[in-house]
Amino acid sequence: MKKLLRKIKRSMNGILGTKADEIFWRFRHLFDSSWTEKYISEESIYHPHRKILIEKVSSYLPFESVLEVGCSSGPNLYLLAKRFPEVQLYGLDINKKAIKTGQKFFQKERISNVFLRWGKVDNLQNFQAKSIDIIISDATLIYAGPDRINQVIKEMLRTARKALILCEQHSELSPSLYKDRWIHNYKFLFQKFVPSERIKITKFLPGLWVGDWEKFGHIIEVVLN
Repeated sequence: MKKLLRKIKRSMNGILGTKADEIFWRFRHLFDSSWTEKYISEESIYHPHRKILIEKVSSYLPFESVLEVGCSSGPNLYLLAKRFPEVQLYGLDINKKAIKTGQKFFQKERISNVFLRWGKVDNLQNFQAKSIDIIISDATLIYAGPDRINQVIKEMLRTARKALILCEQHSELSPSLYKDRWIHNYKFLFQKFVPSERIKITKFLPGLWVGDWEKFGHIIEVVLN
């Protein structure tokens, strides 16, 4: 089933661009009913890459607010809430079931500083300009193609005050490569909008992940203030 879905999605990407991935993630729960729960399993929450992401966020203290675009059911926000119970944490995802699953999870855990909303990463209209200290993403922009990635970046830069911290697949070989997901050159993309000295790209150490993530997985930091 996974191979068939991947083949269909690959074909649709050629026709619809990012819209194909948008549709896939919006309705993914129809093909995998337990998908949203898997993201808040112990195995998912404590995957080692999340610790690195949380430490990067921590390095920007003090801050009052964090927004995760493409948050799914909220595993990163759970870790942030445990560490920073006084910080306002927002999550945005295109899958409504993921949002509902996350809301129930945080209610059960008695965590009150996480606020999940339905929405799209290229349209942050519910957030005013410079209203969020830090915006993060974790394997979300790999589904934003060349037809959409610049708008996504503009919206994040419009909304964030202090920094963007992205856990994504990066390569400097080309502006954008497609391997069932988008591998962007984030240095090239962000240099259109911010000085190059404000962009820091760090490759994950070997052994943290496998496959394309071991080859292309990076933390991209854009310092804004």
